[in-house]
Formats: sequence, C-alpha cells, structure tokens
Amino acid sequence: MKKIAITFLTIIFISSCNVLDQVSPNDVADSKVFTTKAGAEAALVGLYSSMQAKYYYGGFYQLTADLNSDVGIDGGYQNTVLDELSNVSVSTSNTIVENLWLALYYTIATSNAIINRIDGVNDATFTQDERNSIKGQAMAVRALAHFDALRMFGEHWNTSSAYGIPVVTTIQKATDIVPRSSVASSYAAIINDLKTALTLVDKADRTPVYFNRVAVWALLSRAYLYQGDKANAIAAADSVINDGTFSLLDQNNFGKIYSAPYQSQESIFELTFSIQNQSGMNALTYLRPSALRSDVYFLANANLDTFFINRPGDPRAALVDFSPNDNDFSITPDGRSQKYRGETTRDNPAFILRMSEIYLIKAEAEGLAGGGLTELNTLRANRGMAPLTGATISTEADFTTALLDERKAELNFEGHRMFDLARNKVFAAVVGPVKNTTDYSVSDFNAILPIPKQEMIATKGALTQNPGYPTN
Repeated sequence: MKKIAITFLTIIFISSCNVLDQVSPNDVADSKVFTTKAGAEAALVGLYSSMQAKYYYGGFYQLTADLNSDVGIDGGYQNTVLDELSNVSVSTSNTIVENLWLALYYTIATSNAIINRIDGVNDATFTQDERNSIKGQAMAVRALAHFDALRMFGEHWNTSSAYGIPVVTTIQKATDIVPRSSVASSYAAIINDLKTALTLVDKADRTPVYFNRVAVWALLSRAYLYQGDKANAIAAADSVINDGTFSLLDQNNFGKIYSAPYQSQESIFELTFSIQNQSGMNALTYLRPSALRSDVYFLANANLDTFFINRPGDPRAALVDFSPNDNDFSITPDGRSQKYRGETTRDNPAFILRMSEIYLIKAEAEGLAGGGLTELNTLRANRGMAPLTGATISTEADFTTALLDERKAELNFEGHRMFDLARNKVFAAVVGPVKNTTDYSVSDFNAILPIPKQEMIATKGALTQNPGYPTN
C-alpha cells in the first residue's frame, strides 16, 4: 500500500507533543512515539477523529453505499463523479472512490500506530486496564475499517473468492506494498481483531460514543452474517440483546434516534460530531428547507417514495420527504432524507451500530425455518406495523424479500442498501429496473466499487482489479 503509507494521517496526533511529531509516524523514530499515558489517550481521540473524515463516516461512505443502489439518486450540478455512482456505472478514476479508499486505509494506519506501539509506553501511571482498553478499541476500529473496505471493494458475499482486500496490520513504510488477501482471509483478520478486542475493552463500560463491549459484539454479529456464519451471527446478536443495555424504541419515540441530543437507547455505537466539529450529513442530504437540487448531493430516489406508498401506515415514511418544495425539487419526483436535520448545528452523528439492525441480523441468520419471522415482527411492532404471518410469508424467498424490505424501510440513508443487495445476490435484479437506461446497464459486478486506478498504479499492479472493471 505505497500510496497509503505516504498519506498516513498525521494531524490527529499533534494535540500532544508526547505522541508524535507533526510528520508521518513512518518517519519518526520509535523513541519519539507514545511516551506517556496522556499521549496514548490523545492518539485514541485522534483515531476516532480519523473516522469522522468527510469520505468516511463524515458522510460519503454511507451515502455512497445508498447512492450506488435503488434508494439513492444524485443532485449536485454537472457532477460527473456523483453521476457515475448514481448511474451505477463507476469508472476506476472516480475521485470519490479514490477518496473513500484513502479514508478507510487512513483509519487502518492510525489504528496500527496505536496497536503496534501502545505496549511500549513506559508510564507508571498507565494501568494495564487502561492500556488494554485503548488497544481493544483500536483493534475494533481496525476491524470496522477493514470490514468497510471489504464491503465496498471486495466480493464479500463469496468466501471462496480471491477478491478480498489488502489487510494491513503493521506500520507501513513508504515503499511497502500489501497485495489483496482472499475474502476468507479478510474475514479471518476482521473477526480475529474483534475477538481480541472483546478480551481487552472495558467489560462494564457501555458508553455508545466509542467502541464499547456491546458494540464489538454487534459488529461481530454483522461480520459473521456477511461471512455466512449464521450460528455465530445469532450468538453474537443474542449477546447484544441479552446484555439489556440497549433496546428498541417504540413507534412514538423512534424518531428520537435522529434528533438532538442523540445517543438514544437504540444507538450501540454512534460516532458523534459537534457544532464546532460538524459532520457533512446535513449538507449532503438536506442543507436547508429552500435548498435547490443542485445544492444537495445525495437525494432519495422516487422508487423509495413508491416503496413507502405501498407500505401504508409505516411511520418511517416520514423520514423521507417527497413533497414538492418551493424550489426545483417541485419538478422532480425525488426527495430528501429527514434523518440528518439540524441545519444550524450540523452535529448529526453517524449511526454505525443500532439495535434495529441487530434484530434484522438475527432474523436473516435464522431464516424463515429458524424463526426469523419473530425477530422481524419484534422490530415491526416497535415501528407500529402489523405482524407478518405464515399466510403471506410461506417460503424462504418470501422471507428474504420481506427482510430486505424491512432493512430498506429501517436503514435507508444509513449506508446498508448496496451491501444488503450484494450479500443476498440480488443486486442487478433489484437495482437494474430502477437505474437501467439506454446508456447504462446494471450488472452484478457493480455491487462493489472498482479498485481506484491510482492505487493500481501506485502498487505497480500488485492490486488486482475487481472482475468486470477495466484493468488499465
């Protein structure tokens, strides 16, 4: 990962002169790195700051995953790179794709700096429990970033595939190049990090603004589901549910998830922002009531309006606004997500792990035959929806359709749709009818993004391109 090594995150560490000089840690001697407890704590803050980057959980990662699907469509003004994603016809030189890649590996590199150096901090005030907690959180963040890279750039639905991701676990030199691992090896690294994190993070702490113990279980459940390990996905989901700290909100209160002061009882891990450190979510999806279409980059596809019209009584429909406004939205059937309102403060958090997803994960892993309808109906009841019954959901195919619909209703504009369709091997079948045009035709290979051309060049071809995309 030559390019990644060169662009390693530096700014997040400069809040403490005891951590790193204001240059890449690849160029700093070990004697200058991590010398105090305060320095290690500052590095952890910096690690979470790296996740707030514009092209990671600051907005673009999760919104891109919905734009490259049937629920999103782009606004903007003659924005070619957005058009490519909206048309599900992404080029290898797309700058958004390149920046997504760099943001992910930025966070991985920052995690590695902590993981590989924290044991060398020689500070008598630094207890082993404190050291373990920081290291455990860093391992969980590294697992998340590797997993997010695998979902976006690797054939995550096929554990027999060679098209995984570069798994980076050491501090890289500028000349280092890490080739792609297989999908199976990528999952093994992710799950190993999460299992190790479980042994290190504070066993009692449940604070939702960083990787607490329940959040690690939740991410394990998601990773196991994607990997196809249904038994372990269920077991990890049960650990989250049975812990009892987090729970579903009912139909009258679930809107609190998306309004200040945030951190509702549904949020297991919520990456926070503030009025001084704003996220991009409001500006990218809403901006202001009078915003023009050209002002807003990520819009709701009219298909999502049709979807909710066909689900009468679903209160989640109110979280997407398709009503005409006094601007050029009135001449388009597309709408805007209401999940990231707050035009003044713009401190909208990133909802990384929520309880509703845990019930959906357990339902998917159980399937109809395993009782998954119970989990779906638990969520539906808390959203004021009537239960599904065997009269209408009689086959596993029916159940998969119902499950994907429930995920679409619950998780739209939170960065799941592209991955859900890919994992269930229905990407082209679902997205094609919505996005196919005379100029573009959706294929299953579009369910992941291409390896950026710049990375192919920087690694001298060591990174192989995803099938379906041009190799030069």
